[in-house]
Amino acid sequence: EDDDEDITSRKEYQEKVAKELQVYGGDDECRVYDTDPLSLSKAMSRSLWPKSSSDFRLGLRVDAIDHRSHWFPGSVVEIIDPKKNGDEEGDAEESKGDADAGKTKIRVHFDNFSSKWDETYTIDQFKSGKVRPLYSHATPKPKPTEFLVHHRHKLKNGNTLFGQPFYLQCHNEWSTARAGAHILAQASRFMQDNKAGRREPSDQFYQSSENARAVISQIIDMLLEADRKYVQATLKPILDKNSDGIRRTASANAMSQKLTKKLNALIPLLPFDVRVCTADSPLGGQQGNSSDEVAFPFSLVRTIGNYMNARHAVALHWRDKATSKNPDRPRHPLLYMPPVIGVHERSKGVLEADAAAKAAGKNSQAHGGVQLGVCLDEFCKEQHLPETDSWRCPHCKDIREGKQHMILWRLPDILVFHLKRFNCSARWREKITTKVNFPLTGLNMSEWCDQESPFLEGSEESYVYDLIGVVNHYGGMTGGHYVATCKATACGSDGSEEVAYEFNGAGISHVDTEEETTQSVWKGLGRSKDKDAANASSKAANAAARFVAESSEPLWLQFDDDLVDPIPPKQVVSEMAYVLFYRRRRISPANIAKYSGLSDN
Repeated sequence: EDDDEDITSRKEYQEKVAKELQVYGGDDECRVYDTDPLSLSKAMSRSLWPKSSSDFRLGLRVDAIDHRSHWFPGSVVEIIDPKKNGDEEGDAEESKGDADAGKTKIRVHFDNFSSKWDETYTIDQFKSGKVRPLYSHATPKPKPTEFLVHHRHKLKNGNTLFGQPFYLQCHNEWSTARAGAHILAQASRFMQDNKAGRREPSDQFYQSSENARAVISQIIDMLLEADRKYVQATLKPILDKNSDGIRRTASANAMSQKLTKKLNALIPLLPFDVRVCTADSPLGGQQGNSSDEVAFPFSLVRTIGNYMNARHAVALHWRDKATSKNPDRPRHPLLYMPPVIGVHERSKGVLEADAAAKAAGKNSQAHGGVQLGVCLDEFCKEQHLPETDSWRCPHCKDIREGKQHMILWRLPDILVFHLKRFNCSARWREKITTKVNFPLTGLNMSEWCDQESPFLEGSEESYVYDLIGVVNHYGGMTGGHYVATCKATACGSDGSEEVAYEFNGAGISHVDTEEETTQSVWKGLGRSKDKDAANASSKAANAAARFVAESSEPLWLQFDDDLVDPIPPKQVVSEMAYVLFYRRRRISPANIAKYSGLSDN
């Protein structure tokens, strides 16, 4: 029975690997979609697993335990054979009493670490369990490998950066050959023939650009084919149902050498060199000295997650063929062109509709951006389901075209809006900086509620909300800072906040005072290390607190880490708003008791 279970599990494993292998490296790979080979990499590690030192292979992915007994994923980057290194070295090791002297060793480079942390292992440590198949102990990195790609050009005085740099994400288990195809595919976007933006009437420039893109396409096909063949050759022993044992015939090193010979004829035809540099020195050492950078390795031996880390970047060093000494080569400037900007038609329609409403005077109080109501309209808008998301009728069981739309039935006491500020795809990422104009008071949600909703049967206070807080995000896709804006409501005689406080909407937008210090009450973001400025800020806050006690409008406070400043209401609405918090005018009695009792807990 155990043998039958082993055979069944082996068949299921073979079917799973074969199914994933059919998808990986298809005709649309790197053009329409990008496949994550994580599961295939695990299978490849087990397929290439050595039983003796003669089975060691460059590029083998392993989990290894370091000198601190921590498990990390890594790659075999060197095979150290003492017989090939000479007898003298072996004798020297034996004289030191090294138990592993004379044995073949492998050097493992760990992911996300520099080479100084590399460790060496022997076959005995493989057998003792100190080196295990990939991700049997270590945890896969949850995020893809990300690095910045710069455009660079050489001038008389050294290198200079130009154009639009971009971030690139690669699946960690891609080989550097597969990741190189991804880099070239993204770089080709900067060579698109934008007829509207042509810089010269001559067709020579654009013919050269077309030829260069054809070379890039040819290299991409070559890289994808080599990567696919290596994966297939490595997994062949697993997929061979008639095999009694595992055969280790795939050699990443040998296949990489064949790939390099083919690429040597095409790489010089590229309009740029692909270089790996340090993230803090994209220009190269000493303004053009490239001693601290290397050519990007289009290889099958290393994975991109093992080769690149946070301290690395990629530079596309564009060649200027106008300075070529070869008279037979065409003379033209750099082939770089700004990428064609794509337009998201649905978002464009929303902005155009909002602009038309402004022109009609409907949004005369708005200062640019989109109204929150427009966003809610789009959220609740009826959508036609495509054929891929067709609806199956529960009665006749036929697949039919469907429609769907969102509508609110119940309304909470605390209403939270999470604005979509980040647009991510497999090939591009960007932060959406469109300003969303949202009301500070009197947000009427009845328009987006079902007509039979029980909340519409009560008073207006059941579906009208006032803003109580905003979370703002300052920064971009790779980093940023969160700053909160909160409304300070009135307090009771015991000093606790009155949860059921109602704002009558007839407040003020600024305060006037005879004291000179209150002129700087309303401040924007920014920290001041000056003590006088800190004292002025403290005095301004005290003055603002006195004013809010006499005003019908609450005080708005800005929380930037440990720095708290009052701000004017007009600064609450900004293009940095990320999460909005609204409170119903009259919240339920149960929640009043709940929120009021928080201070007692």
